[in-house]
Order: sequence, then structure tokens, then C-alpha cells
Amino acid sequence: MKTTFEAEALEEYHEAAQYSEERFGMGRQFVASMQAAIAAIEKTPARHQSVGQGVRIFRMKRLPYYLFYQYDEANQAITIYAVAHHKRQPGYWLGRLPE
Repeated sequence: MKTTFEAEALEEYHEAAQYSEERFGMGRQFVASMQAAIAAIEKTPARHQSVGQGVRIFRMKRLPYYLFYQYDEANQAITIYAVAHHKRQPGYWLGRLPE
């Protein structure tokens, strides 16, 4: 299984890790939680709630972030389109989806 981040989602991931480190001294914990989230998605990608347009949501445990992703079963590939704080405006990332 191959997991990739859309460019802006990767930037969000880095920014969230940096913020967690600077604000709370928890950057490494954030990264470890992100790695666990990706492993959980890769294990059962179709398990998580569908939110439309083939996109699914993974709610991170103990962190206020959601991962929005698509799973391409034919190619065994996952693309993460957003690493979104749960208080951020819903759907801000929808323009990142392929047409």
C-alpha cells in the first residue's frame, strides 16, 4: 500500500507538527500519532466514514485533527488531501481533489 500526501496536505502536516512542538513541546508525539493514523488507514482504508466524492475521514485519537483521504483500491494507493484541525472551516480543502 502506498500513501502519499497532496502538497498542501503535506504542508499542513509539517505546520501542525511544528506548532505542536513550539506551543506544547509535543512535536514528536504529533508525528508518532500521525504515523499511527496512517498505519490504521493503510490497514483498513475502506473502514472509515465516507464524506462524499470518494473521500473518507479519519479522526485522530487524542488530537484535534482529521485526515481526509481517498483510497484507490485498484492501485492500492491512498492520497491524503487534508490534515485539518477540527475547528477549521469545513470543506476548505475540496479544491484539492482531482476532477
